[in-house]
Amino acid sequence: MEKTYMDDIDRTIFPYVEYPGYPFRYPTHLPLVIEKKQADLLRRVSAALYAIFAKAVRRFQSQSDEFFDEMEIPKKMRRYLHEGNAMKDLPSWLSRFDYVMDQSGRIQMVEINADTPCAEIEAYYANGVAARYFFKEDPNEGEWDRLRSWMKDIFLRCSGGKSREELLAHPVLFSCFDDYVEDLGTTRFLMQAMQDAIDPSLRDTIVFVSFYHLAVMEDGSLALPDGRTVSFLYRMHPMEILIEETADQDASSLGELLMDGYKAGKFHMMNPPESLIMQSKGFQALIYALMEKSPAFFTEKEKEIIRTYLPESYFQRDFKLGDMPEDSLWIRKPIWGREGRGIEIINGRGERIYRKKIDSDDYVVARDSDSNLVQRCVPQQKIITKTDVGIMEGYVTLSCFMLGDTPSALYARFSDERIAGNEAYWIPVLY
Repeated sequence: MEKTYMDDIDRTIFPYVEYPGYPFRYPTHLPLVIEKKQADLLRRVSAALYAIFAKAVRRFQSQSDEFFDEMEIPKKMRRYLHEGNAMKDLPSWLSRFDYVMDQSGRIQMVEINADTPCAEIEAYYANGVAARYFFKEDPNEGEWDRLRSWMKDIFLRCSGGKSREELLAHPVLFSCFDDYVEDLGTTRFLMQAMQDAIDPSLRDTIVFVSFYHLAVMEDGSLALPDGRTVSFLYRMHPMEILIEETADQDASSLGELLMDGYKAGKFHMMNPPESLIMQSKGFQALIYALMEKSPAFFTEKEKEIIRTYLPESYFQRDFKLGDMPEDSLWIRKPIWGREGRGIEIINGRGERIYRKKIDSDDYVVARDSDSNLVQRCVPQQKIITKTDVGIMEGYVTLSCFMLGDTPSALYARFSDERIAGNEAYWIPVLY
């Protein structure tokens, strides 16, 4: 096999270059080369959209259950979504905006991963490896340091001035199900970012333990196998799934018990529960509904950002087929879909034009959805790249990570499918 930049990637940092269950490697052979002005635009738009979304979250938190029903916020979760959190009430501390490029190269934001975003290893580490190999500039130069600094801010804010002894007794926990290689790699990568950034004498107060080995106490405290209870939880496990977790023996709700502990101040959590509001795909329809039904809520500048960069979006019940041109195209997404599961493209008559194919629903961890978001379909620009399979034509999804409300590293994935899913490749983004 010919040499590529993949040979320079440290598998102890990026353990899923060779992805279990797939016959080909996860990265593309060739990078996506963009202009600096496009990277600047991605970051500028992401910052503006985050501010708009955070403003809408605050409005949403004060509303009746009707809004929660529209966005299919689990009923068990609702009483935990009004608390605020340790990081200046930011609804998500680490998130990722995803964009597609239309046929003229303009970006359109199609999704936000506000609860458990992944691909940090690709963006903050491996993108630099590719840049050095190709003798190109890395648009993410310096972003690893900014990630470390942000994780240090989180540590300091959430540790509340506790002594080393107090933190050893109640450590900072990073956790996921450790038999899923991507989740495990991502969780350990972010834990390393925090450990690298803080005082060396405190590094052993930050620990990793698999979700399989944790226990929820009767008072909602989260306990390690050695009996210590944690003061902070980073979880790579979707909130909408977590809230439904039960004990096998008696079907008692471990998720609710854990959230009761969070609400009682037993521990901090990253991302905080209110990130679930933005994670719901119905949130994008809420943005358009607020703009249309409460015209004074957003400023004219905010409305311009929404109309320019967020495709027209509706709750399914508000999507009136008779009002749409018959030849218009729309994407219909389950409210809680992940990895392309259940996504369809329909025309203005409601007829299905395309349905995303996945090998099995069993491979996608997602909550079942009762309703859908309907969003204007963006005809995408195509590119040609090379993979282990050979030369491929397909589509790119560009992403921008957010550290709180600050735009950070860029990331991209490539797929020969119109809707990217878990078959997509990582493609380095370079200048």
